[in-house]
Amino acid sequence: MKVSKLSLTYLAAVAVAAMPLATFAAGAQLENLMATIGRLVKSAIPILVGLALVFFIIGLIRFVIAAEEEKRKEGKSMMWWGVVALFVIVSIWGITAFIGEQLGISQQTTVNPPGVTGF
Repeated sequence: MKVSKLSLTYLAAVAVAAMPLATFAAGAQLENLMATIGRLVKSAIPILVGLALVFFIIGLIRFVIAAEEEKRKEGKSMMWWGVVALFVIVSIWGITAFIGEQLGISQQTTVNPPGVTGF
């Protein structure tokens, strides 16, 4: 079955037009979903920083105790990627906090989606 471009355009327009209805109908569920995602991200950041730090320390240990030059290169590479991971994680964390502060977005509250009253 061949689908024409006009049919796909019509289907896309109907889907876009119906999205606000689905969003307003799921206001409380959307708020709960946003809060859950926020909690997951807040707990994931320290875990990722810890993993990057452990990766760096393992590389440092391999570098220090290695007798062969190849093992020292592996340790140095692990240390390098650990530092890169720490830099990226902390940079993104700082940039998002800075942007949030400049836009006046509080880091302590949840975002409430808009809703339609009177229904």
